[in-house]
Amino acid sequence: MPLAVVAGSALGLTGCFDLAQNVALHRDGSGSYSVAVSADGVVGGALGRKDSDIDIGDDLKGVTTVKRNGDVTTETKEVAFHDLSDLHLGDETLSLHVAGSEGDATKVSFRRAFRIDHARRRRDEDENHLGHQVLQSMFGGHFYTFAVWLPGRIERIAPVTLGGHSVAPVVWGDASGHTIVWKMPLSDMMMARELDFDVDFAATGSFHDSQSGPARHRHRHRDDS
Repeated sequence: MPLAVVAGSALGLTGCFDLAQNVALHRDGSGSYSVAVSADGVVGGALGRKDSDIDIGDDLKGVTTVKRNGDVTTETKEVAFHDLSDLHLGDETLSLHVAGSEGDATKVSFRRAFRIDHARRRRDEDENHLGHQVLQSMFGGHFYTFAVWLPGRIERIAPVTLGGHSVAPVVWGDASGHTIVWKMPLSDMMMARELDFDVDFAATGSFHDSQSGPARHRHRHRDDS
């Protein structure tokens, strides 16, 4: 279930939900990618019963988990990757760029670009455009969260701008690495044109330039024997 697919389909849902996406990068360039949707009521009851899938390389298999905490149901889809190029996503791109070295550490730039307007335009072709006030009434009090774990030390975090203001991240970590979390109103995220998350870090390891690819159709084969 790519994040762009969730956002593009959100306008058709009859209930409210919280949306979270997480990326973790290891020192050898491998890592994990996950999307989680949390909801209650009708939407929460439907989670876990849909054919949701992240479009990734055929050699990688995702794991879907569904957890219920009282009235809230959370469906999470997570995949592991050997390299960012293994991921084939929709309207988002993940990339690494090696910027040099400093002693034993490699200086790396991590970037995630989420083209929300692409997903929204596809949805608006079939439905009337929904303005911010309508989205606020539908999704007020619900949030979108993006988190990334990067090894080593953080050198720079570029500002993330949404609706004319900056979204300040929360950062925590230790000598092994750091988690950076951005949280914003779901309605504001859906009205954005594009969100860019840029972080420079330095860590020992084997890093190289890499980038996720565009979404591609996967052919499922059914065994009728």
